[in-house]
Amino acid sequence: MYDSDTILQMERLPRSLTIAGGGAIGCEYACLFKVLGLDTLGVVNAGGRILPFADAEIAGLLREAMESLGVEFYAPDSVERVEPSGALRVVLRSGTRLETDALLAALGRRGNVAGSKLENAGVRIDEDGHVPVHAHFQTNVPHIDAAGDVLGGHALSSAAMAEARVAMVHAFDLGYKPRVGRCLPIGVWTIPEVSMVGDTEQALRANGVAHVVGRCRYDANPRGLLIGERRGLLKLIFSAPGGKLVGVHVIGDDACELVAPGLVAMTLGATCATFIDTCFNYPSLADMYKYAACDAMGRVSFSTTS
Repeated sequence: MYDSDTILQMERLPRSLTIAGGGAIGCEYACLFKVLGLDTLGVVNAGGRILPFADAEIAGLLREAMESLGVEFYAPDSVERVEPSGALRVVLRSGTRLETDALLAALGRRGNVAGSKLENAGVRIDEDGHVPVHAHFQTNVPHIDAAGDVLGGHALSSAAMAEARVAMVHAFDLGYKPRVGRCLPIGVWTIPEVSMVGDTEQALRANGVAHVVGRCRYDANPRGLLIGERRGLLKLIFSAPGGKLVGVHVIGDDACELVAPGLVAMTLGATCATFIDTCFNYPSLADMYKYAACDAMGRVSFSTTS
């Protein structure tokens, strides 16, 4: 049995692998090991869909892509117990029994504060095992800062580095970067890649927020056709009636790169008109932003005021 760290010390590839967890880590390892040639690979996910933080449409497309690679899904289900049986027998809550050479537990990560004796320095730790911080990432002890996974939330390297920079700038009074950017992207290194920033469509619906969606598929873009990306999709979400960009969701080749124009645009308060007015290189994947914006424009008449 492995976790996301110890599996990197695996000395030989198993013939079969079961992964408990359908989050980013579970999906990333599932894609990696499947393309390395494992005969059987199953993902057990307690929720109704993988990547619960992602836009539901994008998560659904990823599952389809992973199934096309040969990944099997058991959801909603969970691991009830593990029995030794030559290799391993994984018994699921549903009663399903999976014979597998190895099991990867990918059920989430927590900041490694246990045993660090932070309480000896007077640093407070909350009931979830996270370190609360002030605006500039100071703990309750002013000369001790904290950043990264110990704060909770998405365990993102990019966010952790940004937090640490703000903490350093404040600690040494360097006079720049007073805050972490308000728009933080998420990248999932699956096959194909997934990346996102901002609101999801289901979150806006749940909160009763008016919005409009624009889409452009990779196979409707000349560069997407050239690289043979059949499943890729760029999905933009705009507020209505103002047309302000509030969400960017991408699945496909170089998704973690393609999200960048939308990330910058959202940080600067761009609207649907911003992308329609912009001339992109041709042929380029970035040109999908113009056509996704045109798709949104065709669905609603945006107001010129925000």
